[in-house]
Amino acid sequence: MLEGFLKGHDIDLMLLQEVTHANIHMISQYTAHMNIGTEGRGTAILAKEGLILTNIQRIPSGRGIAATLHGIRIVNIYAPSGSEKRREREAFYNEEIVTLLPTAHTEMILAGDFNCVLSTADWTGQGNYSKALARLVWGLDLRDAWDETATRTAFTHYTTKGASRTDRIYITDNLKRTQQGAEAVVAAFTDHMAIILRLAIDIPCVTRGKGYWHMNVTYLNEPHFKHKIQETWETWRRHLKYYPNRILWWCRYVKRMIQLLFSREGADRRRDRVEMENFYYSAIYDAIREQTSNETRNTTLKRLKAKIIRLNSTHYQAL
Repeated sequence: MLEGFLKGHDIDLMLLQEVTHANIHMISQYTAHMNIGTEGRGTAILAKEGLILTNIQRIPSGRGIAATLHGIRIVNIYAPSGSEKRREREAFYNEEIVTLLPTAHTEMILAGDFNCVLSTADWTGQGNYSKALARLVWGLDLRDAWDETATRTAFTHYTTKGASRTDRIYITDNLKRTQQGAEAVVAAFTDHMAIILRLAIDIPCVTRGKGYWHMNVTYLNEPHFKHKIQETWETWRRHLKYYPNRILWWCRYVKRMIQLLFSREGADRRRDRVEMENFYYSAIYDAIREQTSNETRNTTLKRLKAKIIRLNSTHYQAL
């Protein structure tokens, strides 16, 4: 799940937990650093192209990955969940993640799915408090990036038994002073809310050129698009008389028109997909605000997220 967003000059990172598929390497304009580990569910850091991560470390279970970005130590974790795993979770905070922590004082971000809480305001029903995590956060002198008020609480996970804020981001004092905001948003690819953190920090980033245009040839498998090409072909042929020969006509005119046709088709489909996706997200936010039972809310959220996943899966399968 998305946990952090560092923003300076269009700089961003995504920290994900419960990662099970290696296909996140296919996400455009990001470099993926993964740690699936021995338990089948892991963690990952996605860095915008041009960001250079150093000192990348992983723990064997897959429940943690860490890297350094321009002097900032970033630790992404996914702790054991459930009341029955309380002892395992305490051992995780006391022992397992130690290798990911900085060996000297440095700016730090600790984020992830902690599967426990440190405040009674962070859960309804039965909550899992962790003394080990409390000692860890205190020892590293970290601050919760979420600024909670009486009217601003954010649970990140809903179940039939209650709601909790198990997904959090902790940062050092200096980074806290650069914080521009934090918000919880709905993410279709997970049953948790995503936490977005914005920091006003400057980090050198390598910029790249625009790149090459890519034709989506899957459009050619669709009858209505083939018909669209047939309709425009005669128009293109009438321009042949303006060129000395067919080669120049093809290279200077037809190629450009083909690219324009495919680009317009792609833009139209993206617009329709975004409109439908925004409709589903609006329905999700309405469901969260409604005064209904956790079971009803959880069922509604899962149904709407499934629709968004299907919508985007169809799109990415065509790429």
